[in-house]
Amino acid sequence: MARLGIVGFTNSGKTTLFNALTGLQAVTASHPYTTTEPNPGVAKIPDPLLEQVAHLERSAKVMPATLDLLDLPALSRAGDGAGASLARLREMDALVMVARTFNDEAVPFEASLSDPVGQVEELLLEMAVADHDLLVKRADRLTREASSEPAKRPAAAVMSETAAHLATGQALRARAWPPDTVQALRDSAPLTLKPAVWVINHGEAGGPSDEELEKLQKAVPAGDVVVAVSARIEEEASRLSVEDRSELSEGLGLGEGVLARIVRAAYQSLGLISFYTVGPKESRAWTVRAGALAPEAAGKIHSDLERGFIRAEVATMDEVIAAGGWDEAKRKGRIRVEGKSYVVQPADVMVVRFSV
Repeated sequence: MARLGIVGFTNSGKTTLFNALTGLQAVTASHPYTTTEPNPGVAKIPDPLLEQVAHLERSAKVMPATLDLLDLPALSRAGDGAGASLARLREMDALVMVARTFNDEAVPFEASLSDPVGQVEELLLEMAVADHDLLVKRADRLTREASSEPAKRPAAAVMSETAAHLATGQALRARAWPPDTVQALRDSAPLTLKPAVWVINHGEAGGPSDEELEKLQKAVPAGDVVVAVSARIEEEASRLSVEDRSELSEGLGLGEGVLARIVRAAYQSLGLISFYTVGPKESRAWTVRAGALAPEAAGKIHSDLERGFIRAEVATMDEVIAAGGWDEAKRKGRIRVEGKSYVVQPADVMVVRFSV
């Protein structure tokens, strides 16, 4: 399960976004720093294919893939204590960075942050400064220790080189680093090395223009994904029934909704895919890294399946649905047998054969 930390400046709408993604009702208000403690939540990933196959299989349980979300207190621009959020962000797999474009007298915002590109740049700088301070301290410590432990010299050099890059105000992920450098940084968990999804929170009247979105995309490091949403409308939609939500989404032109868009962006950034197991007892989506071999995917289901993996019976979700279910797909010869070297593909349906 991927872990995403939601962060932004005060009154940017990050907690409203958290509510929209999770269906929870964390407290929001118009005054600054409403969120004083982290809000944890789980987002169930929308999956029409899973719903279809579960109906065909008459599954007793339907288990979509999920994302762990953590809504953190607003970042402080005045150094008054909210910086503790950055420490919690280091535990996350990816970041959801929220910038605001809407104007609302009921929700005040500092004039200096009215420009979303300015917010993006300042958020990036906050992260770069935090990483720089951390890596400089580690470089100094490792350099001292290396005088008596020469084996620590390479790590000290990595810390110094990456800290020098951060001193320019650039995110670490803006540059391609050798694998050994990335490995040396693993314990430090630099924020600017983590994948990021940027959410541009606009008002109910409409989002940024194509030209404005292009400027925003240029302002973030290459590879980061920019998504424009109205968090307030999405929060309202999340509290409706499925039917009413679809009607609202269609009427307001929301399309697939913010959760599906964030999930797709997060999966793209983190290099993740979903595969499935189906049957009368349970139909379930599982998350695994793109490029994973069949035994690794089997281990997501249960460690015994990876350890004793023999083979996997595989079909695409489209094939299973078109055939009318797994048993019908097997009867029609749609199932193939794959071994340990098989690379799992998005939307594969698998049955694992194993012996322990």
